[in-house]
Amino acid sequence: MCSALWWLWILVLALAALSRFFAALAWPIDLLANVSYFACVPALLTALAAAARRRWPAAAAAVMLALVAAWPVRWVIVSPSAATPAGGEPGSHVVHVLEANVHGSHVALDGLISLIERVRPDVLVAIEVQPGLEAYLSENETVRSILPFAIGPERGMLWRDMMLSRHPMHRLHFDGDDQRYQHLFAYRRSCFIEDPSGRYLLTAMHPPSPREAASWMRGNEWTSLLAEVCRQQLLPTGVPVVIGGDFNSTPSGYRHRIMLSRSGLVPSDRLGGIEGTWPSDWPAPARLTLDRVWVSPEVRLLSREVLEDIGSDHRPILVTLSLPTPPVRHEGENGR
Repeated sequence: MCSALWWLWILVLALAALSRFFAALAWPIDLLANVSYFACVPALLTALAAAARRRWPAAAAAVMLALVAAWPVRWVIVSPSAATPAGGEPGSHVVHVLEANVHGSHVALDGLISLIERVRPDVLVAIEVQPGLEAYLSENETVRSILPFAIGPERGMLWRDMMLSRHPMHRLHFDGDDQRYQHLFAYRRSCFIEDPSGRYLLTAMHPPSPREAASWMRGNEWTSLLAEVCRQQLLPTGVPVVIGGDFNSTPSGYRHRIMLSRSGLVPSDRLGGIEGTWPSDWPAPARLTLDRVWVSPEVRLLSREVLEDIGSDHRPILVTLSLPTPPVRHEGENGR
């Protein structure tokens, strides 16, 4: 009986640790997959308890499950500190990206404005800005002095995200038939940031929460389309790509796997650090990392910092990047 209980518990751990491999099948499995890495701790404790009782097969199985569960968040162990910015390399320039989901809250917008004044980012990706409050953010005197350029919802387009920049910005227009991406980009926008040190592309993203089957499927579709857009539209521009947002997926979730395998981009999770972003009032190790920045391979990730609670259900993140500076063309050189 005791042996059966041991293996029943090992089976429970296996279902949790291995759920991410089956997350594409149904939304309840993906919900479990998004927290599957938490199974690492009970699996390790189980391994220690089994070893103490000389139950070596159970101990070995628990260790293997702990490794499987921890793999998506291995960067936390490899790079435990992610809050101290490093300097850029020669031939590069540093860009500070602030991402914040304000959850449609006026109070959170006030907190975000104070945060902008303190950290003075180069660009801001603001998620879930309540309709009618776009001007409250973009026309605030403090914000305008730091981030004078803004792109937000157009008339008739029901998206709720904004991008603000220290430098001029203009929208990316697709070449050819973009009908496949039309509904995605009726909600999201990509824009060129005309940084004097070198232009780059900035995109905002916020797929729906996977809390029910319909929004889970819709969010997966949007994420798949975004990955396709990255490969076919954004990366071919030849400039660095930066995508910030609330992806409603942890490093072990299905949407994260879509981006990793199909987009050609690298996530800010690789900077490590145990602090998640949601729910904002939970202790750091218990919060889920739903908010992140994705970058093209030539961009170097320098630091990731989870910031203070601003009154939203998500905490903002500040990601510092080193972008390659294009070579200066001299008069007489070929090329456009």
